[in-house]
Amino acid sequence: MQSHSASLAARRPRVTVFIPAFNVERYVAAAVNSVLAQTFTDFELLVIDDASTDRTVDIVKRFASDQRLRLVEQPRNLGRARTRNHGLDLAYGDYIAFLDADDCCAPDRLARQVDYLDRNPDIGGVGSWMAWIEADGQPLAEKVLKLSLNADTIAWQMLRECAVAQGSLMLRRTAIANYRYDTSFEFAEDYELWSRMIKTTRFANLPAPLTLYRRHPEQSLSVHRREQNNVQQIIQSSQLGRLGVRHDQADLIRHERLLKFSSRESVLDQTGAPMDIHYLRWAHRWLEALHRGNASAQLYPEPAFSYMLSACWVFTARKSIRLAGLPAVLKELAISRLTRIAIAHPVRIRDTQRAARGRGARY
Repeated sequence: MQSHSASLAARRPRVTVFIPAFNVERYVAAAVNSVLAQTFTDFELLVIDDASTDRTVDIVKRFASDQRLRLVEQPRNLGRARTRNHGLDLAYGDYIAFLDADDCCAPDRLARQVDYLDRNPDIGGVGSWMAWIEADGQPLAEKVLKLSLNADTIAWQMLRECAVAQGSLMLRRTAIANYRYDTSFEFAEDYELWSRMIKTTRFANLPAPLTLYRRHPEQSLSVHRREQNNVQQIIQSSQLGRLGVRHDQADLIRHERLLKFSSRESVLDQTGAPMDIHYLRWAHRWLEALHRGNASAQLYPEPAFSYMLSACWVFTARKSIRLAGLPAVLKELAISRLTRIAIAHPVRIRDTQRAARGRGARY
């Protein structure tokens, strides 16, 4: 199949669909089939096998008659980040679409994402919502991961979580040309990369489940959840460092709860801190520090970032009234510049809160 490379390079397909594979004999055929069945046909399918020890390679070779397929076999296991970097180096397409080897594409995924990028030159990468499926491919109780759509919202959400699903993403080659995955990250390597790319790249998501995300016991999120969580904190810590915000481990845990607009119960459970006047004053200092840091570093788009901070501040103040008391909360509100932003832009603050708490607003 590597003999196809010259012809693929010569005609330069619009899209490279890249599937990294390692020991996925149960699922890889469905992934490959879902790509080869796309309504959009000007693509190459690049599968890089990371030295699998099962029948993954043999199964992929069954599709060798399709000239769009290119299989690359790595002689030794390089791991997730290095294999993904290898794929970026080998891709011929102007657009690069990612798919995990245990997931599947909806038939119109490529068509819709190519159309979106063609019509939106300011967007460097577009993902989509994801429908969850069981290991056998059956829908998982119609569960859909609904990610934010708006580029400015996605950018600031990177400060608290990965707001773009790698397995649903299509990137412009030019957007990722000067970036590569950090090979020191064995988990959440996508989140780490996107968190750096937001300096130069705008991401969006389409409001349709164009990728089917398979839940099964072998996947890394199921097996290594604690490690994933630890790595996510490292990524968030790096972003805070770029903003010049000094912090410790306790701040990191509070930071995530704060920017996720968490309930009193969740804050107490995750941080051990009740939402009282002490927590409110910490939140005030923290949000103001983020505001000052972004004014200097200009990492997150304005005014969306200020709207988010203000929405978070108003939400936290309201939740703190029960334990802190109304007079103390009003005093904190009166001295904050974020309060003034909230008063000046009430509609934006409301919509930002809706988006931040997963209610489907497009801001």
